[in-house]
Amino acid sequence: MMPGITGFDALKRLVVTEKNHNIPFIFLTARAAPADKLHGLREGADDYITKPFLSEELLLRIEAILRRKDVTINLTSKKMQKKIDGLQDEIRSLNAQGNVGIDFVEGLVNMLRLRDNETEEHSRRVLRLSEKMAIAVGFEGDALKHLRWGTVLHDIGKVAIPDNILNKPGPLTDEERTIMQDHVAYAYELLAPLEFPEGVIDIPYYHHEKWDGSGYPAGLRGTEIPISARIFAIVDVWDALTSDRPYRKAWSIGKTIAYLEEEKGKHFESELVDIFLQLQQTRSAL
Repeated sequence: MMPGITGFDALKRLVVTEKNHNIPFIFLTARAAPADKLHGLREGADDYITKPFLSEELLLRIEAILRRKDVTINLTSKKMQKKIDGLQDEIRSLNAQGNVGIDFVEGLVNMLRLRDNETEEHSRRVLRLSEKMAIAVGFEGDALKHLRWGTVLHDIGKVAIPDNILNKPGPLTDEERTIMQDHVAYAYELLAPLEFPEGVIDIPYYHHEKWDGSGYPAGLRGTEIPISARIFAIVDVWDALTSDRPYRKAWSIGKTIAYLEEEKGKHFESELVDIFLQLQQTRSAL
C-alpha cells in the first residue's frame, strides 16, 4: 500500500492533468480482485497487471500501449492539421474573391460564427472599438484595412487549443494557462503561409505583449510592440472585463476604467489608454 494515498487516488490526480494526457499509466499491484481491476481501468489506467508478473510480459504490454498511444497522437495531429488546412482554404477563398474591404471582414466574421457564436459577438465588438481607436490615432488606408483583418483574426489560433481548456467554465490552472498562451504561435503558423501583409499578423501574434515587457510570446517592450497590437490589447481587455464569462459576471465600467488606469505603463501604453478612455467618455456622453 502507498503511504497516505491509494494508487487509485494518485492515478485520478495524474490523468486529469493536460500534460499527462499522452502518458500511458499501468497499475502494477498485488490487488487482484476483479473489482479493483475495473476500478483502476475506470480511473484511466491503460493496463492493470497483478503481482507476480513476468518482466517479459510487462515489456510487451508497455510496447503495445505505446503503439496505441502513438496512433492516437498521430490521428489527433492529423485532425488538427486538417482543421487548420480547412481554415486556411476558407481564408484564401475569401481573399481570392477580390473584394477585400468590408465584405472580406464580414466573411471572416461569418466564418468564425460557424465555430463559436460568442467568438462572433466578441469579434464584432472589438472590431468597432479598434476601428474607432485606430482612426483616432491616425490610421487610414491600408493600415486601417489590415488592422480590421487582424482584429477579426486575433484569436484564430485557438482552433488548436484543446476543447477542455478552451471551454473550461472556470479559471485556468497555471499549466492550462501556458497551453492557452500557445494560441498566438498557432495563429502565426496558420496565417503566415497565406502571405498576408505584415500588419495583418501583428494583432493575432502580438496582442498579448505588454508595455513593460512582461507579456508573451516574445517579451517585447514599449514601442517594440506594433502599434496595432498595443491598441488592440486595450480594446481586448476592455471587452473581456465588461462582458460576462462562465466563471464571473461582467465588471462595471467604473471598475474597468480603474483597472486600465492602474495598468498604465505596465500592461498598456499610457497615452493610448488616455485616448481610449476619452473615446469611451465621448461615446457615453452621446
